[in-house]
Order: sequence, then C-alpha cells, then structure tokens
Amino acid sequence: MRNDTKHYRLTSKAAGDDTTLTRYVRNDTGAVRYKQRQPRLPTMESAFVQEGRTKFTKAIRRVDQLTHLLVDGHSNVKIGHDVRKGKFKGYHIFTLSLEERKTCPNTCQHWQTCYGNNMPFAKRIDHTDPAFLPALELEIANLMAKPWPGVLIRLHALGDFYSCTYVAFWDRMLRLHPRLSIYGYSAHPNKSSIGWTLHHLRMEWGYRAMIRMSNAPYPVMSTVTIGTPESRPANAFICPEQTRQTRCCATCGLCWSTRKNVAFLEH
Repeated sequence: MRNDTKHYRLTSKAAGDDTTLTRYVRNDTGAVRYKQRQPRLPTMESAFVQEGRTKFTKAIRRVDQLTHLLVDGHSNVKIGHDVRKGKFKGYHIFTLSLEERKTCPNTCQHWQTCYGNNMPFAKRIDHTDPAFLPALELEIANLMAKPWPGVLIRLHALGDFYSCTYVAFWDRMLRLHPRLSIYGYSAHPNKSSIGWTLHHLRMEWGYRAMIRMSNAPYPVMSTVTIGTPESRPANAFICPEQTRQTRCCATCGLCWSTRKNVAFLEH
C-alpha cells in the first residue's frame, strides 16, 4: 500500500503539548498504512555493493569535519529526545552512524537493500580515522558530566560493529560510566568472532547493552524482517513505532526493556 506519512518541521501548532520530543512530527492522513516493500535493488553488480561501501561516499566524515559524533535523538522523528517511560526513563538519547557495508558482515540479509541506500544526507563517521575512538570517548565523558539521569546511545543508525576491539571499547565505556546504556542491532552471527564478543557484552551488561542479532534464528534478542503484519512470528512483537502505536522509540522503550524478539516491517 502507498505510504502517505510525511515529516514536517516541528511547530507549536503541530506539536501539541510536547515540543521537546522530536524536531519533526508526522502528519498522517487517514488510517494506518504500511510501507510498500521496495524493489530488490540495487543488484549485486552495483559498484558500491560489490566494493562493500556506502552508495554516498561524499557523506563520509573524518572527526575533524564534525562538531560532534553523537547525534541528539531530537533530530530524528523515529528516535526522540529522551526516554519517556519504563526502563531508563529520563535518559537522553543519541545516535551514532558509521559507514554501512564497510563496517557490516557481507552475510547481512540487507547487504543490497540497506536503508542507507536512501539516506544521501546522513553523515557517516569514518571509523578508520585514528581520532575516532579517542574523540568518541571524550564526547561520551562530556555527556555523562551533564546533570541528566543518564545517556542511551543507539548503535548504529547506519553501520555495524566492525571489530572485536570496537566491541571492547563499548565494554570499557559501560564500565567507566554506570549511567550509560546502549542498544541496537548487529548482523554478525554468534559464531563469528565479533558476534561471540557481542554475546559476552550482552551477558556482562544485560539491559545496559541491548544489542539484538539481526534476522537471527534465536528465540530471544533477535530481529526478524517481515513484509506484512500478518507474517509476524509468534515469538516477536511488531515495532510499535512502525504501526503508529507510539510516537517514537522514546515513548516506547521495548527494544531496551524486553528480550522478546522484535519484527520490523520491511523498508
């Protein structure tokens, strides 16, 4: 079905009684509609698919080209500014984006159809920049010094965990900052070295490191991609933000508060 949902810059009239949650709001017309499945393009012959990189190389940024690495969830209509209910209520939400495919396993189900293919303006941080992790560590420390209940980081709006060393970085950040939590998804299977390291990260930190395995055949802590709501597996819930049952991630919280599998409607 055609998707009539559009995003509009936030205005006091459109926002109702909450102008702090997101910078943009949705203007939904009529009943809930689901996104039409996109064509299975590009093909494997596309250069950026073959080379394992983003389609938009001009959107890759070194650390010295950015004022900040972590993006406030307020700028993302799907994410939201701060957690409004349940676990981690009051935590400020930030997102981190790396280069899709370059940091991902080529076994990812969405290697060709990554939604990054439709995000030409999203800034991808160059993870090979030697200044990346030191700058990220400093930025996290500065955020944790603020008088907030805590910080919740969405890993990764684009990209994936690119090395065991990088996973160990997040283990160290969680150890250094008790009010820091992370959540996200990874296409690395548990049998891989990175996947095994992520498994130990989840075991060590529990709900503070809710990294689900993308399209993995596990009874919990996994995701599944579905074409229609009717194809939802019995052991998974459909993302409430996609079905307009909640305004954004900040008003839902299920991805970081339950181990039950989550089903995402195909982009």
